[in-house]
Amino acid sequence: MRERGQNRAVLISGASHGLGLAIARHFASSGARLICLARDETRLETATSDLVERGASVLRIACDIADSGQVASALEVAEGFTDRLDLLINNAGIPAPRTLPETGVEDWNRVVGTNLSGAFYLTRAFWPLLTASASPYVITISGTAGLRGSASPAYGAAKFGLAGLSSAIAAAGKEHGLRSTILYPGSMDTGWRGAPIGEKPLTETMDPAEVARFIAYLVDTPPQFVLNEAVLNPSGSSWS
Repeated sequence: MRERGQNRAVLISGASHGLGLAIARHFASSGARLICLARDETRLETATSDLVERGASVLRIACDIADSGQVASALEVAEGFTDRLDLLINNAGIPAPRTLPETGVEDWNRVVGTNLSGAFYLTRAFWPLLTASASPYVITISGTAGLRGSASPAYGAAKFGLAGLSSAIAAAGKEHGLRSTILYPGSMDTGWRGAPIGEKPLTETMDPAEVARFIAYLVDTPPQFVLNEAVLNPSGSSWS
């Protein structure tokens, strides 16, 4: 039997803003129990306080997923909240505007550490809780840079790497009935890198709440099949 609504335990990384917070809000509305992770404890508390006030069951954990030690500590805290994990959303990511000549070793390690290694650390640490679920699901958020590349070598390489990680998650999870999907969203109205919110028409930028709704739709599809990957773009964007 699949876990639905209030019976579902969901972990979201990068849950303090943007798409991560939109996902948290959507699943909170269906009564899911939420584990919300983000680096900035103050921002995370502010972001999730409304969910708690509305009656959602929320465990917030300040955690830099680029630090495997912090991820291990987050698991210990989460194990006091739930005995299983039905859905893991690997969402956390940081920007990297620098080109190859401008990218130093520290830049590379910082971006790849969060955007790629962090997703691995989180999935690997929470694997026992995932495989304890009757119908576990891992959704990894990449971006169109994971298909087209990026002027930033660190950002593009990390996003491409997530495809290999998602495939490996699917292979390891097969015996446990675990499904793995990687999403490649284009422009979203999240304020990414300081962009103004609410100024562009929805034909040019996607509402994160609608992307969250699509993710929830995927989770509720029959467990006999899985959408392995999907590209999401505003209807007015070009694609080639």
